[in-house]
Amino acid sequence: MMERFQITYKRGHGPGGQHKNKVESCVVVTDTETGMSETCQDTRSQAQNRSLAVERLVRRIAEREWYEEQEKLNTKRKECIETGVIRTYNFARNEVKDHRTGIKANLKKVLNGALNLLR
Repeated sequence: MMERFQITYKRGHGPGGQHKNKVESCVVVTDTETGMSETCQDTRSQAQNRSLAVERLVRRIAEREWYEEQEKLNTKRKECIETGVIRTYNFARNEVKDHRTGIKANLKKVLNGALNLLR
């Protein structure tokens, strides 16, 4: 996973005196696939800053992927609503399929009020 990230080091900026001016403890981690980057200069240790920056960047990438997945799901739901097909009730197989989520459930349970099975 580390070959996915490009890590560069530089001197920090801001208050800190001689230590900030002489030591390259600021870490910039860039994801080569998405182009996202994270800078960390929270501590005096380069190793701690590197681990914090990688952790933050991985969290941001996961959030972005989650939002993209939710957007795809919302687009699919809108398409189902526009076509008018939301659920298919198949009495022969005793199942219900919700086309927005793609989930299949037991028909008898859904008809008895267990709609949370389709979420």
